Amino acid sequence: MKQYLFLLLAAFAACTKSIHSPTPGDTSDKSITPSLIISEDRLTATITTDPLLSEFDSLSTIAKQPISWEDLINIVQPELHDSSKVMAVDFFAATLTNLLLGRSLERLEKYSHNVVITYSVDTSAVMPHIRNGLSKMGSITQPIEPLFDRGGHIPDFSLLSPSIQLLLPGEDLNVPRKASRLPNAPRAYRSGIHRGIDFFSNWGTPVKAVADGIIIRSDLNYEEVPADFRVEILKRAAKLDRTPSDIFNAVLLGKAVVIDHGFNLFPGFRSITIYAHLSNINSNIKPGYNIKAGDIFAQSGNTGTLPSTMGTRGESHLHWELILQDTNGEYYFGQNMPYEKLYPSLKSLFNN
Repeated sequence: MKQYLFLLLAAFAACTKSIHSPTPGDTSDKSITPSLIISEDRLTATITTDPLLSEFDSLSTIAKQPISWEDLINIVQPELHDSSKVMAVDFFAATLTNLLLGRSLERLEKYSHNVVITYSVDTSAVMPHIRNGLSKMGSITQPIEPLFDRGGHIPDFSLLSPSIQLLLPGEDLNVPRKASRLPNAPRAYRSGIHRGIDFFSNWGTPVKAVADGIIIRSDLNYEEVPADFRVEILKRAAKLDRTPSDIFNAVLLGKAVVIDHGFNLFPGFRSITIYAHLSNINSNIKPGYNIKAGDIFAQSGNTGTLPSTMGTRGESHLHWELILQDTNGEYYFGQNMPYEKLYPSLKSLFNN
């Protein structure tokens, strides 16, 4: 690299006159102390050294070091909540190449007694991805089943309280604080958006109904899909840049139970709750069964996940959703809500 820069300097000197007028990169002192300055936003690193490029190798190693996804997020949306920021970092790390984070040689300037070499992140390449990703995360405006949407307007869930307070779907379970475990979190592996809450729970944790209702789906005879089939079907979702409802419902939910709560919970809306990735469902839980709040009907697991298709119990948790429906569409609770409103609204749902 040093040899390459010497050649650039030689070509530069052959084609231009030396610059003698005072400039930000010049100095009247012929004794130059090599230095490196990194800009406050970390996008640019500037090396100043003598024409022999003293200490260039060590300084350029530092100058070329990649910045972080968090650095870019702070530039585009500095007000983003810390929990949402962590979620965004994970999303970009999973979907974009880290090569976009590196600083590359942008400018080489030769003055009378020194050389200034500038390395910068290519913002024209990376910033559109950051803005687009954050825009999607902050504006989840589509109903969960757009094929059946008839122009519905997503309700303001911060103002929508249930007429009957819900129970938590298991003992010792709590609403997680991490935005990545809550509604609206991007799911890069399936080109989709998370619609519910991922409750931390060990394999086999008892699962209970959050309110009175009637069973409308119970996967008693569920069989896990082959691992290669799951991988292939998610490639098809990636081509659509979304998760189609058939893939989501038939493959990714795994062994699931859906409870219809009618119009009792939220005036003006029919509501259902979904309990997914179950390891076991009680044999009496069948469509048409009337269930009561607090009834234990299943155990948590990891069905529908990649570890399950590989025959392991990794990633065990309870995926839970609350879906509201009106005459125009259907929506997951918390849809299009910023984290600052989302977490308190979810906490207020449950009777702790």
